[in-house]
Amino acid sequence: MVDIVFVYVAIMVIFAILLIAMGVLGGLGGVFDLHLDIGHGVDLGGGGGDLGGIGHDVSTDSGQFAGTGISPLSLPILFVFGTFFGAFGTVLEVTQALPVIAVPFFAGVFSAVITGLVYRIMVYVFIRSQATSEYQLKELVGFGGEVTIPAEPGGRGQVLIITDAAGRTLISAVSKQSLKTGDRVTVKEVEGNSLVVEKV
Repeated sequence: MVDIVFVYVAIMVIFAILLIAMGVLGGLGGVFDLHLDIGHGVDLGGGGGDLGGIGHDVSTDSGQFAGTGISPLSLPILFVFGTFFGAFGTVLEVTQALPVIAVPFFAGVFSAVITGLVYRIMVYVFIRSQATSEYQLKELVGFGGEVTIPAEPGGRGQVLIITDAAGRTLISAVSKQSLKTGDRVTVKEVEGNSLVVEKV
């Protein structure tokens, strides 16, 4: 027969390893993301990979069921719950503080409370990081970008601008020149809600 303490320790270790692996590989939705930019349109990490061009983005976000932020049922949150469930189960079994039948219930309750606190902290971190990532269009003057939707002179197209504040951002653009998809451009000024760009 298997010792119940071994079962709780195994649960704790397995979920802790999964949580650490997810943190190292960048799957915690921005909290512990590792971001590698190799250049020439190849971008690895930070929630996906971009192999260059339109339509080649590959998302690797885990457990994001809908909306922005992290879901309470995302893998990192479930891994935190499993880790604490195993830890509390181990402590309660070793100390024999409760009857054997009550240990899973109390381990689950204690784990849910701690996991709820961890979730609230993660949501706070995300909200705080999103609040500091706002920018004004006029701040983009001088930035370089790439045309994603072509435009004729006087017409509206779209450019991809990469900034520290907002990352990859698609913005409406106008130009006095004919713009083709893939053309490199520089932002010269702002006109309403669009950028005025010129080819590089």
